[in-house]
Amino acid sequence: MKRLLIVLILIAVGICGALSYYVYQYYAPPKLRRSFLINSNQQTDTLRIAYIGDSWAFYHREHSCWIAKEIEDSLHIPVRVHSYGFCGQTSKEIYQNLCDNSDFNNFLQKRTYKYCFISAGINDTYRKMNSSYYKKSMEGITQLLLDNYIHPIIMEIPDYDIKLAYERQTLSRKALRKISMIINNCPLDCKQLFRDALDKLIKEKEYNNEVSIIRYKTWNANGKKDLNDLFVSDGMHLNENGYAKLDSVIANTIIQLNISPE
Repeated sequence: MKRLLIVLILIAVGICGALSYYVYQYYAPPKLRRSFLINSNQQTDTLRIAYIGDSWAFYHREHSCWIAKEIEDSLHIPVRVHSYGFCGQTSKEIYQNLCDNSDFNNFLQKRTYKYCFISAGINDTYRKMNSSYYKKSMEGITQLLLDNYIHPIIMEIPDYDIKLAYERQTLSRKALRKISMIINNCPLDCKQLFRDALDKLIKEKEYNNEVSIIRYKTWNANGKKDLNDLFVSDGMHLNENGYAKLDSVIANTIIQLNISPE
């Protein structure tokens, strides 16, 4: 009986240890890696722009892209935009895929990009991760691009309907979000915490002249009106109008970078 009790205790300790490790790995910011080199030697006069990140990048390829047209009309050069995204992924998962996913790696390697728009962090707020998790992930993504002479254009967390996104979840997922809010001291509407974290990253790393930020107020500042005009019914993903409006701001950002010295 004593031996059985010892075995049961050891099993319980092992289960608790494994569970603790899983929880730690789930919430921990990524470990930054040495930047790999993007070896594309493609010689072309075409200005190529990458649009990467979460589901916003994934679905971008299905919508009419206004970025290329606006830049071509202004700068009179050929422009191509290439999108690659992962539905439901957090900033940490996007960063890890940048390093480990062979298809994603090939997407970067086969073309020479000058700019890269990054849509990441929405799922961090959706899952109620810590803002330091987002900050460290964005540092990894940003530094990888800068080390390869690609100008990052980062989307600030938009004003999506974060409360509706929570209410639409299953009871089990709501319970997980509640646990995450407690662990990370994260309110239901945590969007501003993540915007502040991005600003802190830019300041600490002195990225001001190397990175562009698409502020949500430049295209998404009209509250409920925007939810009706720019988002689909889930309040979290863009419709055609939303992509057109955001694309116009991205295009204007790139136009200004080409008019003024970077």
